[in-house]
Amino acid sequence: MLSSFGQVVVEDMGDNAGVDPAPEASVQGARPWPERRRRAVIVGAVVAYALLAAVCRPLTGPALGAVLLAGTPLCWLGVRRRPRRARSAGARSAAVWLGLAGLAAAFELGLWLGPDDSAYPTLSTLADPVLSTYPGRVLGYLVWVGSGVWLVSR
Repeated sequence: MLSSFGQVVVEDMGDNAGVDPAPEASVQGARPWPERRRRAVIVGAVVAYALLAAVCRPLTGPALGAVLLAGTPLCWLGVRRRPRRARSAGARSAAVWLGLAGLAAAFELGLWLGPDDSAYPTLSTLADPVLSTYPGRVLGYLVWVGSGVWLVSR
């Protein structure tokens, strides 16, 4: 609190100065410390998981176990959690997004079922060189689990 002379005045903290909790700072947009700590713990856990899961060779039993280890709890949280109220999307907007998703799925399915043509590679063919290295797998796990955590926390 500022006095009329521009000096900072400390308000009375009660009978137990130094023992009573300090008043919360009300800075616009500042998050309380426990939420920052919680977010840091989640980010640290995701990074640790990605570093450990990337050790598994792709398309093996341990890799499947690593995916299930993170995917199952995220799916469970996503199903159990009630979303915030949001405006409903209009029919035109939903039709556009469903049309784009259907077109992309049909294109990818056609490439997957069609001949192995290097002129039109599938997404998995394009991602294979990156995901065959340890740093690439770490990045892939970070993107995958990070997007899952983001979806669950919305």
